[in-house]
Amino acid sequence: MLRQQCMRIRGTDFVMYQVSDLARAANFYGQILGLPQEVYSEEWNWAEYNCGNVTLALKAGAKLPEAIVGGRIALAVEDIHAAHEEMKKHGVRVVSEPHDYSVCWAMEILDPDGNVVILHKRADGTFGP
Repeated sequence: MLRQQCMRIRGTDFVMYQVSDLARAANFYGQILGLPQEVYSEEWNWAEYNCGNVTLALKAGAKLPEAIVGGRIALAVEDIHAAHEEMKKHGVRVVSEPHDYSVCWAMEILDPDGNVVILHKRADGTFGP
């Protein structure tokens, strides 16, 4: 039986991570990962970063759970091995080293609150949708 559709999803506006310290997270995403910051509001405990085809939002101000579970964001990089070296240089927690999945290379790192960020490179060099 087909259900009558009341709404239509048009796309994704943003992906959000909860963080314990907005300034510390902003340094990680803006300075270490180099994402362009579009919004930063201590009043709203909110920051936004332009990831090219989606916005990453950070929300502070709430007590975080003991363990972070949930979604991940995959950020496309030009050179996965250079990204790996850069993360090590900055003391970023690397969860998984770069791995060749034949269609792509990927590695996982943790932000200061334990949110997983995937650094990703498609074999054909494309990114996004």
